[in-house]
Amino acid sequence: MHFYLQNSKDVSSEYFENEVLAINLKTGNYYSLRFSAYTFWKLLTEGNSFETTLELLSKYFGKEPSIIQKDFSELLEQLVTNELIEICTVNTPTPDNSWLSSLPVDYSTPHLECYTDMQDLLLFDPIHEVDTNVGWPKKSEDESKD
Repeated sequence: MHFYLQNSKDVSSEYFENEVLAINLKTGNYYSLRFSAYTFWKLLTEGNSFETTLELLSKYFGKEPSIIQKDFSELLEQLVTNELIEICTVNTPTPDNSWLSSLPVDYSTPHLECYTDMQDLLLFDPIHEVDTNVGWPKKSEDESKD
C-alpha cells in the first residue's frame, strides 16, 4: 500500500467549499483542486492509502475502477511532480471518512490548476529568509559583522 501526505516542509493548504488551495512556498506556485480533485486530495492527505482512496472514489462516484485508476493516477503524478505531496513510509491511523457523504456526487475528471501570477511576490516574501538560530529578518554575514 502507498501512503502520501502533504509536503509539510514546503506546502501550505486551505480547504474551502469543495476546493483546496495549496501553495508551494519553495516554487512560489499556487494550485487549485476542485470537486473530484478536492475529494482525492482530502482522502489521500488525511491518511487513506492510494489504493483505498481509489476504491472509495469508485464507490462514491459510481465509476468503473479503471476510469478512477487512470484519472487519479495522473493527478497523483502531477501532485508528486509539483512537490505538493510526498510518500509517507509510516502507516497512518485509519481516518474518519464520514465527511465524504456530504459532498456532491457529480463526477468530473480531476484537474490540478497551477497559477504562477504571484510567484515573484511569494518568493520575495522575507519569511523565506527566516533562520531559527538568528531570527527574523536574517542578516547577511556582512551585516552581522557590524
